[in-house]
Amino acid sequence: MKLQKILFLAIAIVLVKIDFAQAQTSEVKTLKPAQFEELMKNKGAVRVIDVRTPEEIAEGKIPGAITIDIKNENFKSEIAKLDKKRTYLVYCKAGVRSENAASIMKVAGFTHLYSLDGGIDAWREAGKTIEK
Repeated sequence: MKLQKILFLAIAIVLVKIDFAQAQTSEVKTLKPAQFEELMKNKGAVRVIDVRTPEEIAEGKIPGAITIDIKNENFKSEIAKLDKKRTYLVYCKAGVRSENAASIMKVAGFTHLYSLDGGIDAWREAGKTIEK
């Protein structure tokens, strides 16, 4: 009987963790490079954020992107300076850090967030413009 209770609790904890993880990732929409680029055209309401390291950015970035390194300890204080009412398009190298950054921003109160699916690697593969 005790083993059944422990097993039930373990299963319940796993299900809660799975549900929480799905809720976290489902809050941030990912966009293909063409969709990302289309939203970028609304320069008055949209800001592009590159969350890669300075070394990665030195290799090139999406034109007009502001840079806020997610690995920097000041990341949260830097995003706190941004207007939460704007739309933010976030990207990194392959898409993982940008989704994490967008999730952090979501928790901080930002509501219009999009992550570039596949990051700047996918952007390059799609033949999109890079500035150095």
